[in-house]
Amino acid sequence: MVSGPSYKRIGTNGDGLLFKYKLAKALTIVSLIAVILMAIGSLVYPRRVFFSRLSFIGDDATTTTEDDNNTAPDVCILPDELYINPSEDGTYTPPGPDTSLLNAIQQASAEDIDSYCRNVFEPEYGFNPATPYNEKGECGTWQEEYTALHQRRLQQMELIRNGQGGDLEEEPLFVSYLCKEVPVNGNRGCGGTADRMSGMISTFFYGLLTDRAYLAHWADANPIPLETLFEKPHIDWSYKPEEMKGLFDNKELGFTYQQVDTLNQKYPVLGNTLFPDGPLQNFDDLWNGTFVEIRSNRGYIIRTFKQSAVYPKVLAKMGLTKQNTFGCLTDYLFRPTVGSRRFINAYRHLFDMKSVLSIGMQIRTDDNALANPQFDKNDLDKWDYFLTCANQLADAKRKPHHKHVVYFMITDSLKLRDEFKSLNEDPQKAKKYLGANHKTTSTIVTGLQVDHIEPDQVEKYIHVENPVDVTIERMTPGTNSAIIENWLLGYADYRIISPQGYGKLAAFHSKSDDSTISLPRADRKDKAPFCGSDDALTTYDWLATQWSLG
Repeated sequence: MVSGPSYKRIGTNGDGLLFKYKLAKALTIVSLIAVILMAIGSLVYPRRVFFSRLSFIGDDATTTTEDDNNTAPDVCILPDELYINPSEDGTYTPPGPDTSLLNAIQQASAEDIDSYCRNVFEPEYGFNPATPYNEKGECGTWQEEYTALHQRRLQQMELIRNGQGGDLEEEPLFVSYLCKEVPVNGNRGCGGTADRMSGMISTFFYGLLTDRAYLAHWADANPIPLETLFEKPHIDWSYKPEEMKGLFDNKELGFTYQQVDTLNQKYPVLGNTLFPDGPLQNFDDLWNGTFVEIRSNRGYIIRTFKQSAVYPKVLAKMGLTKQNTFGCLTDYLFRPTVGSRRFINAYRHLFDMKSVLSIGMQIRTDDNALANPQFDKNDLDKWDYFLTCANQLADAKRKPHHKHVVYFMITDSLKLRDEFKSLNEDPQKAKKYLGANHKTTSTIVTGLQVDHIEPDQVEKYIHVENPVDVTIERMTPGTNSAIIENWLLGYADYRIISPQGYGKLAAFHSKSDDSTISLPRADRKDKAPFCGSDDALTTYDWLATQWSLG
Protein backbone atom coordinates (compact mmCIF):
# COMPACT_ATOMS: atom_id res chain seq x y z
CA MET A 1 0.00 0.00 0.00
CA VAL A 2 1.38 3.39 -1.02
CA SER A 3 1.79 5.72 1.90
CA GLY A 4 0.36 9.23 1.42
CA PRO A 5 1.04 12.44 3.27
CA SER A 6 0.62 12.32 7.02
CA TYR A 7 -2.46 14.30 8.16
CA LYS A 8 -3.52 15.31 11.65
CA ARG A 9 -6.97 16.61 12.56
CA ILE A 10 -6.98 19.81 14.54
CA GLY A 11 -8.64 19.33 17.89
CA THR A 12 -8.01 19.21 21.60
CA ASN A 13 -4.91 17.12 21.02
CA GLY A 14 -3.47 19.48 18.38
CA ASP A 15 -3.10 22.75 20.21
CA GLY A 16 0.11 23.60 18.36
CA LEU A 17 -1.47 23.10 14.97
CA LEU A 18 -4.58 24.94 16.06
CA PHE A 19 -2.45 27.92 17.03
CA LYS A 20 -0.68 27.88 13.65
CA TYR A 21 -3.98 27.71 11.84
CA LYS A 22 -5.43 30.65 13.75
CA LEU A 23 -2.23 32.60 13.18
CA ALA A 24 -2.33 31.91 9.42
CA LYS A 25 -5.98 32.90 9.26
CA ALA A 26 -5.24 36.11 11.12
CA LEU A 27 -2.42 36.91 8.70
CA THR A 28 -4.78 36.36 5.80
CA ILE A 29 -7.27 38.79 7.30
CA VAL A 30 -4.48 41.30 7.89
CA SER A 31 -3.39 40.95 4.24
CA LEU A 32 -6.92 41.57 3.02
CA ILE A 33 -7.22 44.60 5.29
CA ALA A 34 -3.93 45.85 3.82
CA VAL A 35 -5.37 45.62 0.32
CA ILE A 36 -8.46 47.55 1.43
CA LEU A 37 -6.28 50.20 3.04
CA MET A 38 -4.23 50.50 -0.14
CA ALA A 39 -7.41 50.93 -2.14
CA ILE A 40 -8.40 53.70 0.23
CA GLY A 41 -4.88 55.06 -0.08
CA SER A 42 -5.31 55.24 -3.83
CA LEU A 43 -8.12 57.69 -3.23
CA VAL A 44 -5.99 59.81 -0.92
CA TYR A 45 -2.87 59.41 -3.07
CA PRO A 46 -4.36 58.79 -6.55
CA ARG A 47 -1.01 58.93 -8.35
CA ARG A 48 0.69 56.07 -6.55
CA VAL A 49 1.04 52.47 -7.71
CA PHE A 50 0.48 49.98 -4.89
CA PHE A 51 1.78 46.43 -4.48
CA SER A 52 0.56 43.78 -2.03
CA ARG A 53 1.56 40.20 -1.26
CA LEU A 54 -1.49 38.01 -0.60
CA SER A 55 -1.48 34.58 1.09
CA PHE A 56 -4.32 32.19 0.30
CA ILE A 57 -5.14 29.71 3.04
CA GLY A 58 -8.08 27.32 2.98
CA ASP A 59 -10.83 27.23 5.59
CA ASP A 60 -10.78 23.45 5.91
CA ALA A 61 -9.97 22.32 9.48
CA THR A 62 -7.53 19.85 7.97
CA THR A 63 -3.94 20.77 7.22
CA THR A 64 -0.81 19.00 6.12
CA THR A 65 2.09 18.40 8.40
CA GLU A 66 4.39 19.24 5.48
CA ASP A 67 5.39 22.86 4.89
CA ASP A 68 3.12 24.15 2.11
CA ASN A 69 4.30 27.64 1.09
CA ASN A 70 1.09 28.61 -0.68
CA THR A 71 1.90 32.29 -1.28
CA ALA A 72 0.59 34.26 -4.27
CA PRO A 73 2.72 36.79 -6.17
CA ASP A 74 2.53 40.55 -5.67
CA VAL A 75 -0.64 42.22 -6.88
CA CYS A 76 -0.11 45.52 -8.70
CA ILE A 77 -2.90 48.06 -8.24
CA LEU A 78 -3.20 51.01 -10.63
CA PRO A 79 -3.93 54.43 -9.16
CA ASP A 80 -7.28 56.12 -9.62
CA GLU A 81 -5.72 58.81 -11.78
CA LEU A 82 -3.38 58.23 -14.71
CA TYR A 83 -0.99 61.10 -15.24
CA ILE A 84 2.04 62.26 -17.22
CA ASN A 85 4.81 64.12 -15.44
CA PRO A 86 6.40 67.21 -17.05
CA SER A 87 8.84 66.30 -19.81
CA GLU A 88 12.42 66.41 -18.61
CA ASP A 89 13.69 68.17 -21.73
CA GLY A 90 11.16 71.01 -21.59
CA THR A 91 9.18 69.84 -24.62
CA TYR A 92 5.38 69.64 -24.72
CA THR A 93 3.70 67.70 -21.92
CA PRO A 94 0.12 66.62 -22.67
CA PRO A 95 -2.51 66.44 -19.93
CA GLY A 96 -3.21 63.09 -18.33
CA PRO A 97 -5.16 60.48 -20.29
CA ASP A 98 -8.92 60.77 -20.27
CA THR A 99 -10.71 58.90 -17.49
CA SER A 100 -12.32 56.65 -20.10
CA LEU A 101 -8.92 54.98 -20.60
CA LEU A 102 -8.63 53.70 -17.03
CA ASN A 103 -12.24 52.55 -17.17
CA ALA A 104 -11.47 50.43 -20.23
CA ILE A 105 -8.23 49.03 -18.78
CA GLN A 106 -10.13 47.77 -15.75
CA GLN A 107 -12.39 45.68 -18.02
CA ALA A 108 -9.48 43.65 -19.43
CA SER A 109 -8.29 40.30 -18.11
CA ALA A 110 -6.52 40.25 -14.74
CA GLU A 111 -3.31 39.12 -16.46
CA ASP A 112 -3.39 42.03 -18.92
CA ILE A 113 -4.18 44.56 -16.18
CA ASP A 114 -1.30 43.29 -14.05
CA SER A 115 1.12 43.43 -17.00
CA TYR A 116 0.00 46.97 -17.81
CA CYS A 117 0.43 48.05 -14.19
CA ARG A 118 3.95 46.60 -13.95
CA ASN A 119 5.38 47.35 -17.39
CA VAL A 120 3.61 50.41 -18.78
CA PHE A 121 2.77 52.71 -15.90
CA GLU A 122 5.77 54.00 -13.92
CA PRO A 123 5.33 55.68 -10.53
CA GLU A 124 8.01 58.30 -11.31
CA TYR A 125 7.12 59.31 -14.88
CA GLY A 126 3.58 58.05 -15.34
CA PHE A 127 4.25 56.10 -18.52
CA ASN A 128 7.15 54.45 -20.28
CA PRO A 129 8.21 56.49 -23.36
CA ALA A 130 9.96 53.61 -25.17
CA THR A 131 9.31 53.28 -28.91
CA PRO A 132 11.09 50.17 -30.24
CA TYR A 133 12.06 50.31 -33.91
CA ASN A 134 13.05 47.46 -36.22
CA GLU A 135 14.12 45.21 -33.34
CA LYS A 136 13.27 42.08 -35.34
CA GLY A 137 14.13 43.46 -38.76
CA GLU A 138 10.49 44.13 -39.59
CA CYS A 139 11.48 47.33 -41.38
CA GLY A 140 14.31 45.89 -43.46
CA THR A 141 18.07 46.38 -43.61
CA TRP A 142 18.61 49.78 -45.22
CA GLN A 143 18.81 52.00 -42.13
CA GLU A 144 22.51 51.72 -41.29
CA GLU A 145 23.64 52.32 -44.86
CA TYR A 146 21.35 55.30 -45.35
CA THR A 147 22.32 56.84 -42.00
CA ALA A 148 25.99 56.68 -43.03
CA LEU A 149 25.16 58.24 -46.42
CA HIS A 150 23.23 61.05 -44.76
CA GLN A 151 26.12 61.80 -42.43
CA ARG A 152 28.54 61.99 -45.38
CA ARG A 153 26.22 64.42 -47.14
CA LEU A 154 26.05 66.68 -44.06
CA GLN A 155 29.84 66.70 -43.92
CA GLN A 156 29.88 67.69 -47.58
CA MET A 157 27.47 70.55 -46.86
CA GLU A 158 29.75 71.79 -44.11
CA LEU A 159 32.69 71.80 -46.53
CA ILE A 160 30.59 73.78 -49.03
CA ARG A 161 29.75 76.31 -46.31
CA ASN A 162 33.46 76.67 -45.59
CA GLY A 163 34.30 77.33 -49.25
CA GLN A 164 35.71 73.86 -49.89
CA GLY A 165 33.05 72.63 -52.28
CA GLY A 166 35.60 71.99 -55.00
CA ASP A 167 37.33 69.30 -52.93
CA LEU A 168 34.41 66.85 -52.77
CA GLU A 169 34.95 63.27 -53.95
CA GLU A 170 31.28 62.64 -54.78
CA GLU A 171 28.33 64.80 -55.78
CA PRO A 172 26.57 66.30 -52.71
CA LEU A 173 23.00 65.28 -53.45
CA PHE A 174 20.14 66.55 -51.26
CA VAL A 175 16.35 66.63 -51.28
CA SER A 176 14.24 68.68 -48.89
CA TYR A 177 10.61 69.03 -47.94
CA LEU A 178 9.52 72.62 -47.36
CA CYS A 179 6.33 73.94 -45.77
CA LYS A 180 6.24 77.72 -46.23
CA GLU A 181 4.15 80.32 -44.47
CA VAL A 182 0.47 80.30 -45.44
CA PRO A 183 0.14 82.86 -48.25
CA VAL A 184 -2.09 85.87 -47.69
CA ASN A 185 -3.95 85.28 -50.95
CA GLY A 186 -4.67 82.07 -52.81
CA ASN A 187 -4.97 78.51 -51.52
CA ARG A 188 -1.42 77.22 -51.49
CA GLY A 189 -0.85 76.23 -47.89
CA CYS A 190 0.79 72.99 -46.78
CA GLY A 191 -2.47 71.38 -45.70
CA GLY A 192 -3.27 69.50 -42.52
CA THR A 193 -1.49 66.62 -40.83
CA ALA A 194 -2.18 64.05 -43.55
CA ASP A 195 -1.20 66.35 -46.41
CA ARG A 196 2.08 67.25 -44.76
CA MET A 197 3.02 63.74 -43.71
CA SER A 198 2.18 62.39 -47.17
CA GLY A 199 4.47 64.97 -48.75
CA MET A 200 7.27 64.57 -46.22
CA ILE A 201 7.44 60.77 -46.25
CA SER A 202 7.16 60.52 -50.03
CA THR A 203 9.95 63.08 -50.41
CA PHE A 204 12.17 60.94 -48.19
CA PHE A 205 11.14 57.87 -50.21
CA TYR A 206 12.47 59.61 -53.32
CA GLY A 207 15.67 60.57 -51.48
CA LEU A 208 16.21 57.01 -50.25
CA LEU A 209 16.00 55.67 -53.81
CA THR A 210 18.33 58.32 -55.25
CA ASP A 211 21.07 58.47 -52.57
CA ARG A 212 20.09 61.95 -51.42
CA ALA A 213 20.29 63.25 -47.89
CA TYR A 214 16.83 64.20 -46.64
CA LEU A 215 16.02 67.52 -44.99
CA ALA A 216 12.70 68.96 -43.77
CA HIS A 217 11.43 72.31 -42.58
CA TRP A 218 8.14 73.86 -41.48
CA ALA A 219 7.92 77.64 -41.29
CA ASP A 220 8.06 78.53 -37.61
CA ALA A 221 4.52 79.95 -37.48
CA ASN A 222 2.90 77.33 -39.69
CA PRO A 223 1.87 76.53 -37.01
CA ILE A 224 4.97 75.41 -35.06
CA PRO A 225 8.52 74.37 -36.01
CA LEU A 226 8.85 70.73 -37.02
CA GLU A 227 11.53 70.31 -34.35
CA THR A 228 8.99 71.27 -31.67
CA LEU A 229 6.77 68.39 -32.76
CA PHE A 230 9.26 65.60 -33.45
CA GLU A 231 12.57 64.24 -32.29
CA LYS A 232 15.16 63.06 -34.84
CA PRO A 233 15.88 59.45 -33.81
CA HIS A 234 18.30 58.50 -36.61
CA ILE A 235 19.28 61.44 -38.83
CA ASP A 236 19.39 65.21 -38.44
CA TRP A 237 16.90 66.53 -41.01
CA SER A 238 16.84 70.18 -39.88
CA TYR A 239 17.97 72.88 -42.30
CA LYS A 240 17.67 76.60 -43.05
CA PRO A 241 15.92 77.07 -46.39
CA GLU A 242 17.09 80.65 -46.79
CA GLU A 243 20.74 79.64 -47.17
CA MET A 244 20.36 76.74 -49.62
CA LYS A 245 20.07 78.71 -52.85
CA GLY A 246 23.22 80.64 -52.01
CA LEU A 247 25.12 77.41 -51.40
CA PHE A 248 23.92 75.32 -54.33
CA ASP A 249 23.13 77.75 -57.15
CA ASN A 250 26.79 77.61 -58.16
CA LYS A 251 27.65 76.99 -61.82
CA GLU A 252 31.36 77.25 -61.13
CA LEU A 253 31.23 74.16 -58.92
CA GLY A 254 28.63 72.45 -61.08
CA PHE A 255 25.97 72.66 -58.36
CA THR A 256 22.31 73.40 -59.13
CA TYR A 257 19.39 74.39 -56.94
CA GLN A 258 16.00 73.09 -58.15
CA GLN A 259 12.52 73.81 -56.81
CA VAL A 260 9.67 71.35 -57.33
CA ASP A 261 6.01 72.02 -56.52
CA THR A 262 3.40 69.24 -56.60
CA LEU A 263 0.90 70.90 -54.25
CA ASN A 264 -2.67 69.78 -54.95
CA GLN A 265 -1.80 67.81 -58.09
CA LYS A 266 -4.52 65.40 -59.13
CA TYR A 267 -3.84 61.69 -59.51
CA PRO A 268 -3.33 61.66 -63.32
CA VAL A 269 -1.19 64.82 -63.27
CA LEU A 270 1.05 63.49 -60.49
CA GLY A 271 1.46 60.26 -62.47
CA ASN A 272 2.79 62.22 -65.45
CA THR A 273 5.10 64.16 -63.12
CA LEU A 274 6.59 61.04 -61.53
CA PHE A 275 6.61 58.62 -64.45
CA PRO A 276 7.07 60.63 -67.67
CA ASP A 277 8.98 57.66 -69.11
CA GLY A 278 6.48 55.08 -67.92
CA PRO A 279 7.13 52.00 -65.74
CA LEU A 280 10.88 52.05 -66.45
CA GLN A 281 11.27 55.58 -65.08
CA ASN A 282 14.58 56.14 -63.28
CA PHE A 283 14.07 58.54 -60.37
CA ASP A 284 17.67 59.74 -60.77
CA ASP A 285 16.54 61.37 -64.02
CA LEU A 286 13.37 62.85 -62.56
CA TRP A 287 14.71 65.90 -60.73
CA ASN A 288 18.43 66.25 -61.26
CA GLY A 289 19.33 69.34 -59.25
CA THR A 290 22.14 68.99 -56.74
CA PHE A 291 19.76 70.36 -54.12
CA VAL A 292 16.08 69.63 -54.84
CA GLU A 293 13.60 71.53 -52.68
CA ILE A 294 10.07 70.12 -52.81
CA ARG A 295 6.73 71.61 -51.79
CA SER A 296 4.18 68.82 -51.73
CA ASN A 297 1.03 67.54 -50.07
CA ARG A 298 0.91 64.41 -52.18
CA GLY A 299 2.02 60.82 -51.58
CA TYR A 300 3.25 58.33 -54.13
CA ILE A 301 4.77 55.36 -52.29
CA ILE A 302 1.94 52.92 -53.06
CA ARG A 303 1.77 54.26 -56.60
CA THR A 304 5.44 53.44 -57.11
CA PHE A 305 4.85 49.84 -56.02
CA LYS A 306 1.95 49.63 -58.47
CA GLN A 307 3.34 51.52 -61.45
CA SER A 308 7.11 51.02 -61.45
CA ALA A 309 8.71 48.01 -63.07
CA VAL A 310 12.04 48.88 -61.40
CA TYR A 311 11.65 49.90 -57.77
CA PRO A 312 9.54 47.12 -56.20
CA LYS A 313 12.50 44.77 -56.68
CA VAL A 314 14.95 47.33 -55.31
CA LEU A 315 12.75 47.91 -52.28
CA ALA A 316 12.24 44.19 -51.69
CA LYS A 317 16.01 43.75 -51.33
CA MET A 318 15.93 46.49 -48.70
CA GLY A 319 13.15 44.71 -46.80
CA LEU A 320 10.47 47.24 -47.75
CA THR A 321 7.03 46.26 -49.02
CA LYS A 322 3.83 47.97 -50.02
CA GLN A 323 2.51 47.35 -46.51
CA ASN A 324 5.43 48.45 -44.35
CA THR A 325 7.19 51.21 -46.30
CA PHE A 326 5.17 54.23 -45.18
CA GLY A 327 5.17 53.23 -41.52
CA CYS A 328 8.82 52.19 -41.45
CA LEU A 329 10.00 55.40 -43.13
CA THR A 330 7.84 57.53 -40.85
CA ASP A 331 9.21 55.97 -37.67
CA TYR A 332 12.78 56.16 -38.94
CA LEU A 333 12.51 59.90 -39.56
CA PHE A 334 10.17 61.21 -36.88
CA ARG A 335 9.61 60.36 -33.25
CA PRO A 336 7.04 62.31 -31.19
CA THR A 337 8.59 64.11 -28.24
CA VAL A 338 8.81 62.33 -24.89
CA GLY A 339 5.55 63.62 -23.38
CA SER A 340 3.59 62.67 -26.49
CA ARG A 341 5.19 59.21 -26.52
CA ARG A 342 4.15 58.58 -22.94
CA PHE A 343 0.59 59.56 -23.78
CA ILE A 344 0.63 57.36 -26.88
CA ASN A 345 1.90 54.36 -24.92
CA ALA A 346 -0.83 54.78 -22.31
CA TYR A 347 -3.40 53.92 -24.98
CA ARG A 348 -1.31 51.74 -27.28
CA HIS A 349 -0.68 49.15 -24.59
CA LEU A 350 -4.42 48.87 -24.00
CA PHE A 351 -4.88 48.23 -27.72
CA ASP A 352 -2.13 45.59 -27.55
CA MET A 353 -3.79 43.57 -24.78
CA LYS A 354 -4.63 40.00 -25.77
CA SER A 355 -7.97 40.20 -23.99
CA VAL A 356 -9.02 43.39 -25.82
CA LEU A 357 -10.27 43.91 -29.38
CA SER A 358 -9.66 47.55 -30.31
CA ILE A 359 -11.49 49.42 -33.07
CA GLY A 360 -10.62 53.02 -33.82
CA MET A 361 -13.06 55.46 -35.38
CA GLN A 362 -12.05 58.71 -37.08
CA ILE A 363 -15.03 60.92 -37.86
CA ARG A 364 -14.26 64.03 -39.89
CA THR A 365 -17.29 66.28 -39.63
CA ASP A 366 -16.27 69.62 -41.14
CA ASP A 367 -14.09 72.62 -40.38
CA ASN A 368 -17.10 74.45 -38.97
CA ALA A 369 -17.01 72.21 -35.91
CA LEU A 370 -13.45 73.37 -35.28
CA ALA A 371 -13.82 76.98 -36.34
CA ASN A 372 -17.11 77.67 -34.53
CA PRO A 373 -17.64 74.96 -31.88
CA GLN A 374 -20.46 77.00 -30.29
CA PHE A 375 -22.57 76.17 -33.37
CA ASP A 376 -21.63 72.48 -33.51
CA LYS A 377 -24.70 70.30 -34.13
CA ASN A 378 -22.99 66.94 -34.58
CA ASP A 379 -24.32 64.07 -32.51
CA LEU A 380 -24.50 60.26 -32.45
CA ASP A 381 -27.77 60.21 -34.36
CA LYS A 382 -26.09 61.87 -37.31
CA TRP A 383 -23.04 59.59 -37.19
CA ASP A 384 -24.66 56.40 -35.87
CA TYR A 385 -23.59 54.45 -38.95
CA PHE A 386 -19.98 54.52 -37.72
CA LEU A 387 -21.09 52.74 -34.55
CA THR A 388 -23.22 50.33 -36.56
CA CYS A 389 -20.16 49.52 -38.65
CA ALA A 390 -18.04 49.07 -35.52
CA ASN A 391 -20.62 46.68 -34.02
CA GLN A 392 -20.68 44.60 -37.21
CA LEU A 393 -16.89 44.56 -37.37
CA ALA A 394 -16.59 43.57 -33.70
CA ASP A 395 -19.04 40.69 -34.16
CA ALA A 396 -17.02 39.43 -37.12
CA LYS A 397 -13.52 39.82 -35.65
CA ARG A 398 -13.99 39.10 -31.95
CA LYS A 399 -12.17 35.95 -30.82
CA PRO A 400 -12.74 33.79 -27.71
CA HIS A 401 -9.80 35.45 -25.95
CA HIS A 402 -11.28 38.93 -26.42
CA LYS A 403 -12.82 39.54 -22.99
CA HIS A 404 -13.64 43.14 -23.87
CA VAL A 405 -14.09 45.41 -26.90
CA VAL A 406 -12.79 48.97 -26.97
CA TYR A 407 -14.07 51.64 -29.36
CA PHE A 408 -11.67 54.56 -29.66
CA MET A 409 -12.94 57.75 -31.31
CA ILE A 410 -11.12 60.77 -32.67
CA THR A 411 -13.09 63.57 -34.26
CA ASP A 412 -13.03 67.31 -34.90
CA SER A 413 -16.35 67.72 -33.04
CA LEU A 414 -16.01 68.09 -29.27
CA LYS A 415 -19.78 67.73 -28.91
CA LEU A 416 -19.75 64.39 -30.71
CA ARG A 417 -16.73 63.21 -28.74
CA ASP A 418 -18.40 63.99 -25.40
CA GLU A 419 -21.58 62.16 -26.36
CA PHE A 420 -19.57 59.14 -27.50
CA LYS A 421 -17.74 59.00 -24.17
CA SER A 422 -21.03 59.27 -22.26
CA LEU A 423 -22.02 55.80 -23.52
CA ASN A 424 -19.95 54.40 -20.63
CA GLU A 425 -22.33 55.95 -18.08
CA ASP A 426 -25.70 55.62 -19.84
CA PRO A 427 -26.79 51.96 -20.21
CA GLN A 428 -29.89 52.77 -22.25
CA LYS A 429 -27.99 54.94 -24.72
CA ALA A 430 -25.20 52.36 -24.85
CA LYS A 431 -27.69 49.62 -25.73
CA LYS A 432 -29.14 51.84 -28.48
CA TYR A 433 -25.81 52.56 -30.18
CA LEU A 434 -23.59 49.64 -29.17
CA GLY A 435 -26.12 46.85 -29.59
CA ALA A 436 -26.30 43.51 -27.81
CA ASN A 437 -22.66 43.60 -26.69
CA HIS A 438 -22.89 46.99 -24.95
CA LYS A 439 -22.04 45.47 -21.55
CA THR A 440 -18.65 44.25 -22.83
CA THR A 441 -17.81 47.35 -24.87
CA SER A 442 -16.09 50.53 -23.66
CA THR A 443 -15.83 53.86 -25.48
CA ILE A 444 -12.64 55.85 -24.99
CA VAL A 445 -11.28 59.22 -26.13
CA THR A 446 -8.06 61.12 -25.50
CA GLY A 447 -9.65 64.30 -24.19
CA LEU A 448 -6.91 66.29 -25.93
CA GLN A 449 -7.31 69.75 -27.41
CA VAL A 450 -8.62 69.76 -30.98
CA ASP A 451 -7.32 72.30 -33.53
CA HIS A 452 -6.82 72.56 -37.26
CA ILE A 453 -3.07 72.93 -37.73
CA GLU A 454 -3.60 75.46 -40.54
CA PRO A 455 -6.20 77.86 -39.07
CA ASP A 456 -5.27 80.70 -41.41
CA GLN A 457 -6.31 78.53 -44.34
CA VAL A 458 -9.67 77.71 -42.70
CA GLU A 459 -10.42 81.38 -42.20
CA LYS A 460 -10.21 81.92 -45.96
CA TYR A 461 -13.43 80.01 -46.59
CA ILE A 462 -15.21 79.92 -43.20
CA HIS A 463 -16.27 82.93 -41.16
CA VAL A 464 -14.71 82.34 -37.73
CA GLU A 465 -16.70 83.97 -34.94
CA ASN A 466 -13.82 83.89 -32.46
CA PRO A 467 -10.47 83.74 -34.33
CA VAL A 468 -7.54 82.23 -32.45
CA ASP A 469 -4.09 83.72 -32.14
CA VAL A 470 -1.72 81.68 -34.29
CA THR A 471 1.31 81.58 -32.00
CA ILE A 472 3.64 78.71 -31.24
CA GLU A 473 2.42 78.62 -27.63
CA ARG A 474 -1.24 78.59 -28.69
CA MET A 475 -0.87 76.00 -31.44
CA THR A 476 1.58 73.55 -29.81
CA PRO A 477 -1.05 71.52 -27.86
CA GLY A 478 -3.43 71.12 -30.81
CA THR A 479 -0.68 70.22 -33.27
CA ASN A 480 0.70 67.58 -30.91
CA SER A 481 -2.83 66.27 -30.39
CA ALA A 482 -3.19 65.73 -34.15
CA ILE A 483 -0.04 63.60 -34.19
CA ILE A 484 -0.85 61.69 -30.99
CA GLU A 485 -4.35 60.77 -32.11
CA ASN A 486 -3.23 59.80 -35.60
CA TRP A 487 -0.50 57.54 -34.24
CA LEU A 488 -3.04 55.92 -31.90
CA LEU A 489 -5.54 55.33 -34.69
CA GLY A 490 -2.82 53.43 -36.51
CA TYR A 491 -2.18 51.21 -33.46
CA ALA A 492 -5.79 50.00 -33.13
CA ASP A 493 -6.52 46.46 -34.33
CA TYR A 494 -8.97 47.89 -36.87
CA ARG A 495 -10.01 51.38 -37.87
CA ILE A 496 -13.08 52.95 -39.47
CA ILE A 497 -12.26 56.23 -41.19
CA SER A 498 -13.79 59.15 -43.00
CA PRO A 499 -13.00 59.44 -46.73
CA GLN A 500 -10.25 62.05 -46.38
CA GLY A 501 -6.56 62.14 -45.68
CA TYR A 502 -6.23 61.98 -41.89
CA GLY A 503 -7.64 58.49 -41.37
CA LYS A 504 -5.85 57.19 -44.44
CA LEU A 505 -2.56 58.36 -42.95
CA ALA A 506 -3.17 56.17 -39.89
CA ALA A 507 -4.01 53.23 -42.17
CA PHE A 508 -0.67 53.56 -43.96
CA HIS A 509 1.18 53.99 -40.67
CA SER A 510 -0.40 50.79 -39.30
CA LYS A 511 1.55 48.63 -41.81
CA SER A 512 -1.63 46.57 -42.25
CA ASP A 513 -3.34 46.48 -45.63
CA ASP A 514 -6.48 44.66 -44.49
CA SER A 515 -7.63 46.38 -41.30
CA THR A 516 -9.32 49.61 -42.43
CA ILE A 517 -12.85 50.47 -43.55
CA SER A 518 -13.58 53.80 -45.23
CA LEU A 519 -17.15 55.07 -44.80
CA PRO A 520 -18.92 57.73 -46.88
CA ARG A 521 -19.93 61.17 -45.64
CA ALA A 522 -23.01 61.53 -43.44
CA ASP A 523 -25.21 62.66 -46.34
CA ARG A 524 -24.48 59.34 -48.07
CA LYS A 525 -24.54 57.02 -45.08
CA ASP A 526 -27.13 54.84 -46.79
CA LYS A 527 -24.22 53.74 -49.02
CA ALA A 528 -22.21 52.41 -46.06
CA PRO A 529 -21.16 48.76 -46.52
CA PHE A 530 -21.93 45.84 -44.25
CA CYS A 531 -18.80 45.95 -42.10
CA GLY A 532 -18.97 42.33 -40.98
CA SER A 533 -17.74 41.27 -44.42
CA ASP A 534 -14.08 41.29 -45.46
CA ASP A 535 -15.26 42.93 -48.67
CA ALA A 536 -15.76 46.12 -46.66
CA LEU A 537 -12.04 46.38 -45.89
CA THR A 538 -10.22 48.83 -48.11
CA THR A 539 -6.81 48.25 -49.69
CA TYR A 540 -3.76 50.48 -49.85
CA ASP A 541 -4.12 50.50 -53.63
CA TRP A 542 -7.54 52.13 -53.33
CA LEU A 543 -6.60 54.49 -50.50
CA ALA A 544 -3.65 55.74 -52.54
CA THR A 545 -6.04 57.16 -55.13
CA GLN A 546 -7.97 59.22 -52.58
CA TRP A 547 -7.51 62.73 -51.13
CA SER A 548 -3.77 63.36 -50.61
CA LEU A 549 -3.06 60.22 -52.61
CA GLY A 550 -0.34 57.84 -51.42
